[in-house]
Amino acid sequence: MINKVLIIEDDPVLRASIVQTLELEDLEPIPTNGFTQARRSIRSNFRGVILSDIKMPDFSGFDVLDFVQSRDADLPVILLTGHSDVPTAMRAIKEGAYDYLEKPCDPARLVETLIRALKQRELVLESRLICEELDAKTDEGVDGSLANKLEFHEKKIIEQALIKMDGNVAKAAEALELPRNTLYDRMAKLGIRAKAYRA
Repeated sequence: MINKVLIIEDDPVLRASIVQTLELEDLEPIPTNGFTQARRSIRSNFRGVILSDIKMPDFSGFDVLDFVQSRDADLPVILLTGHSDVPTAMRAIKEGAYDYLEKPCDPARLVETLIRALKQRELVLESRLICEELDAKTDEGVDGSLANKLEFHEKKIIEQALIKMDGNVAKAAEALELPRNTLYDRMAKLGIRAKAYRA
């Protein structure tokens, strides 16, 4: 299981306490004193989750959340909020945080939340890897020219839209944000028949 936890906490005492709690649970804490120090670790392939304080001197937890979502919307961010700060906590969830915990947080709840987030992250990364492998295998079966590969992927995208819309070309065109006539032209060129996708 992946086990990295990027900690963004400006309070050195709380940060040390969190590090100790995580190490006792065989998790791998990466402690930082703020967003500026942490940002270089935040990448789309980060094999872990992020635990961030909301209120910090230079940047807030919401700045962290915005930055993370611009890098990888599937990277879980757990925010630490002050006691009884319910409006801020609700805003955190609404803006895409995985969860929030009130400070001081119960170590058992902290670990349970982080392990749940780490399991979700692992599933996301595994799913991406499988998709990349499938795409690579699919590309191997297609003639090497760029035009043929593009046509192959275009056909897959159109077929997926038709499956989703039960063969309804107008709805598929809308979903793909294409004029209906353009979609009909592309379907004719690629040999796609709408009735084959009707339930």
